[in-house]
Amino acid sequence: MIPSALNLGPITATLVVGPEGEHVGPDGTSKSLGGQADSDWFVTVRRRAEVVLTSGKSYVDENYRAPANVELAVLSRTLTASDLAPGVMLISEQHATNFIEAVKHLQSLGFERIQCEFGPTGFLALSAVPSVEAYLSSDKLSGLEIFTSRHEVDFELASSAELFIARIGSVAVN
Repeated sequence: MIPSALNLGPITATLVVGPEGEHVGPDGTSKSLGGQADSDWFVTVRRRAEVVLTSGKSYVDENYRAPANVELAVLSRTLTASDLAPGVMLISEQHATNFIEAVKHLQSLGFERIQCEFGPTGFLALSAVPSVEAYLSSDKLSGLEIFTSRHEVDFELASSAELFIARIGSVAVN
């Protein structure tokens, strides 16, 4: 569920972190970092999108599957279409060489509501783009504080009920 204080725009990026600001859990994926509240947040953000955009590394490391009722696009320099599951869209270097160009490419194909799911590099690159709403989530406030301090980015706490959600980017320091 999206907290009532959030009115998400058309382009979002999300990243979950653990209590120490880590983006990968003990199982080598982000899946072990969030609890039920994070899972609910993740599903809700995805459901409002037309397409989910991720990197080739995230696609492989997180064992991505095409979400129901939403397209999946993968930005990769190394993967080929045959490396992807049927129906997954490859965005190769011919179409985009970075995260921002990948979003623009999807927009050129007619997608308006785009959910971006990258690791810290892609997440932080997109958080610097005013048209992208970047949200960091964690079960613990310490996770947000450590991650944003480590990466020298500002955040604004958007929700602090069962899950701490912070908007990252050009916002006032909290």
